[in-house]
Parts: sequence; C-alpha cells; structure tokens
Amino acid sequence: MGNEATIHNGAAWKDTNGEPVRAHGGWMLQQDGYFYWFGEDRTEGRKVSCYRSSDLCHWENRGAVLTLDSKVRPVYYRTSLELYPPETSDIGYGQGAVIERPKVLYNERTGKYVMWMHWENGRNYNDARCAVATCDTIDGEYVYHGSFNPIGHMSRDCTVFQDDDGTAYFISAARDNADLLVYRLSDDYLSIDELVKTLWPGQYREAPAVMKRSGVYFLVTSACTGWLPNQGAYAYSDSLTGRWSQLLPFGDSTTYDTQPAFIVPIQSQGGKTEYLYAGDRWDPSSYHHSSYVFLPLSFPSDNEVKVEWADRITIDLHTGLIQPEVRESGLHRIKSCGSERYLAVMQPKGEDAGVIGNVLAYLSEEQKWIVEPCREDGYVRLRSKEDGRCLAVPLSPTGEPQSEAQLRLVQEEETRYSVEWILEDADAEGKVRIRSRATGKVLSAGLGEGGNRAAAFVHITDEAEHDPRNGRDPQRFEVLKVY
Repeated sequence: MGNEATIHNGAAWKDTNGEPVRAHGGWMLQQDGYFYWFGEDRTEGRKVSCYRSSDLCHWENRGAVLTLDSKVRPVYYRTSLELYPPETSDIGYGQGAVIERPKVLYNERTGKYVMWMHWENGRNYNDARCAVATCDTIDGEYVYHGSFNPIGHMSRDCTVFQDDDGTAYFISAARDNADLLVYRLSDDYLSIDELVKTLWPGQYREAPAVMKRSGVYFLVTSACTGWLPNQGAYAYSDSLTGRWSQLLPFGDSTTYDTQPAFIVPIQSQGGKTEYLYAGDRWDPSSYHHSSYVFLPLSFPSDNEVKVEWADRITIDLHTGLIQPEVRESGLHRIKSCGSERYLAVMQPKGEDAGVIGNVLAYLSEEQKWIVEPCREDGYVRLRSKEDGRCLAVPLSPTGEPQSEAQLRLVQEEETRYSVEWILEDADAEGKVRIRSRATGKVLSAGLGEGGNRAAAFVHITDEAEHDPRNGRDPQRFEVLKVY
C-alpha cells in the first residue's frame, strides 16, 4: 500500500505546505526516486517553479528555479537577455516577460540540466521567441541564457524530446501557430542545430507533447482556441524526422477539458512501462483557478493511443499498475457554437431568473445543468444545478411564446411555461439544435451589439438555415459532460 498514489482530477492541487501547485504548461523528469515537476509560476517575479514527489501525489515545493532576478549569461550572438523588458505592462500574467511551457532535459555530455521555454515581452504575444537556461542541479537556480527566434522563425507553444541515443529535439509552433517545426538541438542542447521537419503545415496545432513506445513516436497536440478546450489529436511515426500519420482524434470534443502539457512514463519493477497524460485545465475566467488532470494512456495497437476520463487514478509505483475510477457527475455544460459562451443562470433563485451566455468558468455552479428525461419520446428538461429550476419559454393563452427575450427558470409544474426541449439534428461533430416542444422554435445564442462578447444573449427563434460564410451557427450547441 505504501507504493500507491491516488490522484484526484478536477480538484485544486496543493503542495505539502497547502499552497497551490503552480506548474502549468509543465514538464516532468525522474531522478533518484523522485518525480520533478517544472511549470509556469506567475506570482511575485517568479517565472518557473519546481516541485518534487516520490508518489505523484504529495508535492514538495523546491522553489522558483527561474525568476526576474536570475543570473544571466550570454551564450550565442544576438540572444536577448531581457527578463524584464522596458515598458512592460501586466497583461494578467505577472510582472516582466511571459515564460510559458518550460521543458528540461539532462545533458550527459556536459552534466547540465537545460531548460527550453516560450518567451514573450509581457505586453503582447508578438515576439514569439524561445529561450534557454541551464543549471548544474535539477532543482537549483537556473542561469538564463536569453531568448531568440530559432533560425528566424516564430516560436510559441513548445516541447522537447530526447531520443534513445541522446539526440535532443525542440518542437514549437511557428507562423502564427500554423505550423509545428521540429529542430534538432546541438550536442550541448544550448542551440538549434538544424530544422529537420515541418509537421502539418497550415493545420494550426499547439501544446505538443511527444513520447516513444516500442519504436513508435506519438505526438499529441491541441487545436488553437485560446483558453477554451478543444478536441485533441495525435499522430504517429516510426521516425521523428520522417513521415507522420494524419492527425487522429484524441479524447472527447474538449479532451476532457484539458490541453496537453506532457506525458509521464512510469516503469514497473518487471520492466513494463505505463504512461500518464498530463494536461492543463485552463480556466478562462481566472488563470489562477486553472488546475491539472492526469489520465492513463492505453494502446489498442502499436500505432494507436487512447485516453479516457477518470475522476481519480490509483498508481502502484512498484508494479506500474494504474487503476482508474469514474464517477459520473450527471451534470453538463451547454456551450453555444455561435458565441462560444456557456449557458448560465442569471440572477440565481430570483423571481426573474433567466439565462445568459457567460465565459467558461470551471468553478461556476451557474453553468452546470442536469439533462433530465421527461418523456419516452426523447424530450428533456434542462434543470439548473444552482437554481433547481428548469429552462422555460413563457406561453400566451394560445400557446405562443410571449417574448423572445423572456426565457426563464421555473418550476416544471408552472403550466404557463414550456419546460420541455429536444436535442435534435446532431451534426457530424455532435452539435445539436435545442427545440421547444410547445413552440417549435429553437434556442439561439449570439453576441451583443457590435459583436460584444461581454453581452452574449440567449433567446428562441424560428429555425434558419445557416450559411457558414457568416461565421458560427448561433442555433447550434454542444452539450458537454462536467468532469
């Protein structure tokens, strides 16, 4: 039992001091019986923090390994040493330069730990550089060697990979995220040796994570949707620099509300290796409310990788056995495809309680709904978890809706309202129309005047054929499980 660790997904992660684990966009190395977890830290001048654990569950904060006050040392010509660029403004990511996705490799030739990362100036995301730092110990104070554009290219979301022969690669998003570029690193891992591959040009992939299993390379990425989760994808190849497969679906339509960060290999006593997918659960309403999700990977065949949701996983580090446990919440979020907002209770428990489209917030109870069957013919009630009442259309004595602007939350026995809806006409991606039984009209969600995303509205209207040239369909919704 002492070798077992239980990870609870969807909960806030705390270190052994009870403080939040700040390690987003991270990376993990194993050494001397410990897992070392590096990641973004955007508090009080910190840039990268490091944690360690012997069981993947209890994390000791080893401190900030890169800060605004870190020592700097130039290594190559025209490498900028700025960590606090002039005229830096706080754009929500802390002071100074923005450092994202720190990844660390150990170089056996030099005895150095080498960190690669994404660098921005703290004002905007226009510079798109990579940066390098090194240290003699895994969790010591790293020396910053500067930022640059690799071979003149943009460099945003990134990762590294060390092959069996010690050759290391840097992979990053370029051309405004349209391409993923694979660079071979120099022998000391401190510079770019050669651009060796462009992956899926024009496909707009980010958040890459790479692993190798039985001679097959797997690369997991996300699409580019800002802070909102999306359908992940993976590909495989028998050569990192050779031809890769097409992108294949990974996880569900939101990758279980995560974006890839890294993959953790777990070796059992018998020599078998299991793998954990580590993802960030970004909270668009508050960066510091973002959390982490660890899920087991399975391999139906040599060229397939699969991830499934688990509320918690128990890992026996002695045997390598990973046991997932799933507890269905029965709750859903309803996302508008038109506004990319989530249906939420407005004025909860008030007499005039209605719905509005809000920015995704994982801690918001107002965005959680119970899809409750009410008849055998497929109609459902959409009951608010927060309010306890059902989404309804006010009806006139003749059965017509009184006003398009008066969607309400009511008790289902209030007969002057229609509380029955059907989720119908799912497209290839599972997006549905939500139609009122009583009126035949469909739910529609759009933005406020001038496309104002702060004033998203929800109403019902007649069904209309949508022309994709006009943007996203305001009458399509995704009904997503709450994980």
